[in-house]
Amino acid sequence: MDFVTRVADTPEQAKFRAEVSAWLAENTKRPEHLQKEPRELAEMTPELFEWVKQFRRRLGAKGWLAPLWPKEYGGGALSTELTQVITEEVGRAGVPRIYDNRFVAPSMMVWGTEEQKRHFLPQINRGEVLTFQAFTEPEAGSDAAGIKTTAIRDGDHYIVNGSKVFIGGPFMPDYLWTTAVTDPSAPRHRNMGCFYIPATLPGISYTTMELIVNIGKRFIFFDNVRVPAANLVGGDRNGWRVTQTSLEIEHGAGGNIGEGGGRSVLRELIRYTRETQHDGAALSKDPNVQRLLVQSYIDSHVLRLIGLRNFWMFNNKDKARSTFHGSQSSLLRKTQTMAVGNVVMEVAGPYALISDEKLAPADGEFESNQRQSITAHHPGGTTEIQRLIIARRLGLSRTAEEAAPATVA
Repeated sequence: MDFVTRVADTPEQAKFRAEVSAWLAENTKRPEHLQKEPRELAEMTPELFEWVKQFRRRLGAKGWLAPLWPKEYGGGALSTELTQVITEEVGRAGVPRIYDNRFVAPSMMVWGTEEQKRHFLPQINRGEVLTFQAFTEPEAGSDAAGIKTTAIRDGDHYIVNGSKVFIGGPFMPDYLWTTAVTDPSAPRHRNMGCFYIPATLPGISYTTMELIVNIGKRFIFFDNVRVPAANLVGGDRNGWRVTQTSLEIEHGAGGNIGEGGGRSVLRELIRYTRETQHDGAALSKDPNVQRLLVQSYIDSHVLRLIGLRNFWMFNNKDKARSTFHGSQSSLLRKTQTMAVGNVVMEVAGPYALISDEKLAPADGEFESNQRQSITAHHPGGTTEIQRLIIARRLGLSRTAEEAAPATVA
């Protein structure tokens, strides 16, 4: 199989690619002091964060931030072929990323009222608002049904109390996509609701967590927060099903057109082995180094192909039905990320742990990778959770399970 040669553009794609490339060349210009991309999210300056936020809004105004979505919901109503062009060109442009959890959008599309969809989805899909997904709690991570935060109905509002942990990024969001128990007397999975909560309501407070990964995760506390009942999505005891749509997309059921796991650090590692001498020869000539790099490179392409397959399946539901495929992608992405971290350490040795500006190889990316890779196991559900979901979807478990509904149309 040829992993390198890209399928040639159709005439329509080629014309659109030229348009997108020209637009990005003009709209990705930024001042000299904002040129350097931070290795980790918390290193981003407020000025660069604001620039990226405004860029995303310009992209969203063209419908290119959510190109597959209908125009009435803030999207571009483009084909999958043109969406691929946008994804590739934006990735090539090298725009820094900021934390914006848009998994709320598919859930809103499936479970929201028409009024909610028309009010919230254009803001989300045009990049006009940023969202933190606040599901995890101090005692409820992969067990998403074990939450303690409560939302008690009081007239036209819910009174929310509780806390969330490992949430979002270093800057303030506009909304929180949050789970809370709405009926403490009801059984698990039928006792919770999902709320799209304005992030600055009175009673909400934030504390930044000091973690081994410098990405600015937060504690979030709710102290008698009055949330309008209109911000409840999907019903007051249907939150479990609503969250499953978000998690289905987070796991990878929607697919991915971009690169596979660890490709960026692999490129740097390959460059490092070509430029670094050991016993009079480049590290890249060492047979063991070659074996490690080639296997990692192949694995990253396998993951990319799975992402492309899931993307095709998600957007061609009349031809293919997704079941275990999202969790399969998530499982491989997690294990691949951890495996690449081990390869970086084995190839670069102690230099992989250096962040010094003068001595660190790859501008410190290896050191950042070492911290990031060891945390890849948990976010979005651990590897064990993904294996369990796959087993249930394949009928290998005592409990059968269907994939959660998810759509953009």
